Amino acid sequence: MALKEHKYALGIDIGTSKICVVVFDIDLLQVVATFATQNTTTLDLQSTPAHHEQDPEDIWRICISLIKQIPKNLLDIRSISITGQMHGLLLLDEQHEPRTNFITWRDGRQPKSFGTTDYRAQNGCSIQTGYGANTLLALKESGFLEDEGSTVCSITSFIMGRLCGDYRTDDSMAASFGLYSLEVKNWNTTQITDLGLSLSLFDTIIPSCTPVAPLRGDVAADLGLPENTIVYAPLGDNQASVLGSTGFLTAGVVNIGTGGQISIPSASLKEAASVEIRPLCDFGFLRVYSSLCGGWAYVYLKDFCKDLLLQFGIQFSDSEIYTILDNLVVEQQGKREDLVVDTRFLGTRNDPSTLGSITQIHTNNFNITALASAFVRGIVSELHHPEISNISIDFMIASGNAVRKSPVMRTFIEEEFGCSCMLPPFMEEACVGSIIACIAHEEGQERIKRFYSNHFKAY
Repeated sequence: MALKEHKYALGIDIGTSKICVVVFDIDLLQVVATFATQNTTTLDLQSTPAHHEQDPEDIWRICISLIKQIPKNLLDIRSISITGQMHGLLLLDEQHEPRTNFITWRDGRQPKSFGTTDYRAQNGCSIQTGYGANTLLALKESGFLEDEGSTVCSITSFIMGRLCGDYRTDDSMAASFGLYSLEVKNWNTTQITDLGLSLSLFDTIIPSCTPVAPLRGDVAADLGLPENTIVYAPLGDNQASVLGSTGFLTAGVVNIGTGGQISIPSASLKEAASVEIRPLCDFGFLRVYSSLCGGWAYVYLKDFCKDLLLQFGIQFSDSEIYTILDNLVVEQQGKREDLVVDTRFLGTRNDPSTLGSITQIHTNNFNITALASAFVRGIVSELHHPEISNISIDFMIASGNAVRKSPVMRTFIEEEFGCSCMLPPFMEEACVGSIIACIAHEEGQERIKRFYSNHFKAY
C-alpha cells in the first residue's frame, strides 16, 4: 500500500526579538518542524534614542535562511502564511524598495498634533505612540512625506511581497495603524484627509488569510519550494496568537510575556475607552486590553532584589533570584494576602502619568514572600480591566513565556476570572494561528475546532 502523501503549510512569524518558521502538517494539524533565531536587525540609533527601527532587508534575509534549513523531505509546501509584530510600518518606493527602515511599535517619536477628531468609535482604537499613524505624522512633520510615489507597508506584507510580488496590507495590519474603519472594512479616508496625509500613501487592502499569489519563480527555485506554493495574506500577531491558542473555540486568551494582554472574542463593535476592538478575519472581532508592564513587573522585582542583596555584599544571578521568587510565590499560595501591588509602573496607553503602587501594608505583611506573590497577582489583576468581560467565553487560555512557565500564575488567572485556565496545544501560537486561519478559509472551521476541543478535554 502506498504511503499517504503529506501536505505541509509553512508559517512565518516576524517578532520584535525573534523570527520563527514552522512547518505544519495540514491533514494531521501538527507542527512537524520549527526553526527560529533572534531578530538581530534592530539598528543602533544612539543619536535618536526614541526611535526604534529594524532593517527590512535583513529581516527578509533571516526568513530566507530559516526556510533553507527545512529538510528536503518537508519541502512539499502547499501554502505560506505570515504573521508578525503589529502597529509598525515602512515606506516603499514605486519599485517596492524600502524608502525607510521598518519603524516598529516600540518607536517613541512624538508628532505635535494628532488632529482634532478622535475616530475611536469608527476604528476601534485611538492613535497611540508607536502606531503607524503616529509614525506617519512624525515623518510628515519632518518633511519626509513630501515626495510622491511612496506607499505604506507592514513588515508582514513586505515579506509577502518579496515572496510573491504583492505588497498590499491586510485588514488586521491596516487596523493596527489606527487609520482603518471597522465599519467599512477599509482605510478611514476621512481621518486620513483630516490628518493631512495623502491618500496616495495607502494601497488597496486585502482580506487577511486569503490566497494572494503563487511564489515568484526565482524565489521558489532559490528556496527549493514548489512554484505553485500559494502565499496567503498576513494576519497580525495578536489575532494569530488568539486563533493558534483557541482554534476558533469560545475562549479568551491571556498573554503574559514582556508585556501583558487579554483578548476576548466579540461580535460587538461597542467602543470602550481603554479597550481596543480589532478585526479577526471573517470570524468577528477581538476586544483587547494591553498592559504596558505585564511580565516586566516581575523583572522589576528581580532587579530590586538583586540590588538589595548587592548592597549587603551578596551576589546572586538573575536565574537564581527568579527561582527563589518563584518558590516564594508557591509557598504563599492559598494563604491570606493583604498586600496589594498595582503593577502599572509604566502607566497605561490612555494615561502615561499613572503610577504603580504597593498598598495595604501593615506590621506583619511587608516581607519578600508576600511581595513576590502580590507582584504576580497584580500582573494578572491589571488585565482584568472593568471594560473587559469574560461572560461570553467558556474558559481562558494562557499564552506567552511568563505565564506558560508558571502554574501559580495560571491559578491566579482562574481565581481572577472565575473560570478554568489551560495551555494551548502549540508553543508557536502565532505561527500556527496564521496557518489554521488560512486552512479555515479553504475548508471551514469544524475540523480545527474538533482538534482543539479534544486537546482541552484531555487537559
